[in-house]
Amino acid sequence: MKILFVADLFPWPVNKGGHLRVSTAIEGLMRLGEVDLFSLFDTRGAEPVVPEGIRLRRFEPSPYPSDSKSNRWKLEWPIRRGVPLPVAMRAGDQWPHRLFTSFVDDRYDLVWFSTAATWAWMGRPRLGPTVIDLIDLEDMKERQKLGQIRRQRVRGTSTLAHRMALEAKTRLNIYDWTRLQKAAATAADCVVVSSPEDLARLKVANAVVIPNTYPQPAVPVGKASPEDPPTVMFQGSFDYPPNSDAAAWLVREIAPQLRQRLPGTRIRLVGQETAGVRALADEPDVTVTGLVPSMESELARADVVLVPLRMGSGTRLKILESFAHRVPVVSTTIGAEGIGAIDGVHLLIADTPGAMVEACQRLQSDPELRGRLVDEGQALFSNRFSQAAVAAPLRNLVDGLTRGRG
Repeated sequence: MKILFVADLFPWPVNKGGHLRVSTAIEGLMRLGEVDLFSLFDTRGAEPVVPEGIRLRRFEPSPYPSDSKSNRWKLEWPIRRGVPLPVAMRAGDQWPHRLFTSFVDDRYDLVWFSTAATWAWMGRPRLGPTVIDLIDLEDMKERQKLGQIRRQRVRGTSTLAHRMALEAKTRLNIYDWTRLQKAAATAADCVVVSSPEDLARLKVANAVVIPNTYPQPAVPVGKASPEDPPTVMFQGSFDYPPNSDAAAWLVREIAPQLRQRLPGTRIRLVGQETAGVRALADEPDVTVTGLVPSMESELARADVVLVPLRMGSGTRLKILESFAHRVPVVSTTIGAEGIGAIDGVHLLIADTPGAMVEACQRLQSDPELRGRLVDEGQALFSNRFSQAAVAAPLRNLVDGLTRGRG
């Protein structure tokens, strides 16, 4: 069987959640056929090198589409619907599309796109039975962003005008992402989402759930008992807006109350940083690490993993990672969505700064609760989100689409 995989990022080394989902899909498909990989990559990082053991039929890297230098798209986007702003602003760079066209064969037994945006940038091709991964429903994130904008306090006419403009742009993006996701579902044989909640929201007949996954650790690194004062960790790629918003909320609103109730609490923000997140290290007892060679050392240091997300879709690999390593988790409702975790059974749910602080305090003072949560969290991970547990749904999906084709 000949398979084409079109990735929005080069997934190796695996140091982000998106990398893990893409690499897991590629490696799973390699067990079912020969894979051609066309992968976008960020030129600010290292040149993409396929690691040993990854045996691809062919591989072609392409620089990620660059922002258009022309202002034409800025004038056209507000009056042309169906292409979201993040897609439109890069659509003017045709080099990745031309490279893709010269790389691909005329026909494949299976074609897999890692995002709807990548499918759009490559010209919405039809090269065989097609799967498009909607790992996150972008319209949902825009709806949550709109709610955040509307809750912001308005001070003065200029602030009101800025908010109204931001609301209008966000509403257009909601409409455009909805249209693009529906177009992807119409064009593809199957679209993939990462949670039952997103399956219900998408409301298309040809969608299936392929959960996110995480490698089963040989030895979990979580602590048997917490230290005093505790270390609280929030991990993620902070160039991703929901994560940067959560980091700012944690440091500016949750952390002051946390230090009052648990003096000396240390906060570690772990992952790809931005200038805005780097500035949060100016606050007391806050460390911004940037990318780290291995998350295991950070998980071994953490007494609690906080997931203070206020927007997002799909499922959070950071929670699966914490469950796998037996580190207790406190999350917002949005952060915990999509994995079937139950408040008080697998983790603690808290949606306000005060509730977050109370949950952390409970985990410090109640060893029985702490032990029960990490036991149940680890069991949920092993039963539903280990790589072995996800292999069968992927194989069944491919079998259904390619039966009789090779």
